[in-house]
Amino acid sequence: MPAAQRLGDSNATGGAITSIPQSTVFANGKLVVINGSLGTSHAPCNIFNPNHCAGAWSTANGNPTVTISGVPVNATGDTDTCGHPRVGGSGNVNIG
Repeated sequence: MPAAQRLGDSNATGGAITSIPQSTVFANGKLVVINGSLGTSHAPCNIFNPNHCAGAWSTANGNPTVTISGVPVNATGDTDTCGHPRVGGSGNVNIG
C-alpha cells in the first residue's frame, strides 16, 4: 500500500508540501496531505513552465475512499496538478 503524504513530503522533482487545507489529522506528528495542498517551486519552474512554481501547483488525485472532511487523502504515487508523482511519505501509515 502507498504511504500517506505529509507536510514537508516532496514530489519526484522536489516540490515539498508547505500548506495543507486541513488542520486536524496527523501522521507521525505531521499534517496529512489532502487534494489542494500547495508546495514549493521545483524543476522546471521558469517562464516556460510556470505551473511548477510555488503556489501554481497543488496535490491532486488522492484516494477517493480515504478522505478528511470529504477531501481525498494523498499517497505516494498520486500525481500533482503539475504532472509529477508524490514520493516518500510516512514509513508506517499507508493509504488504501
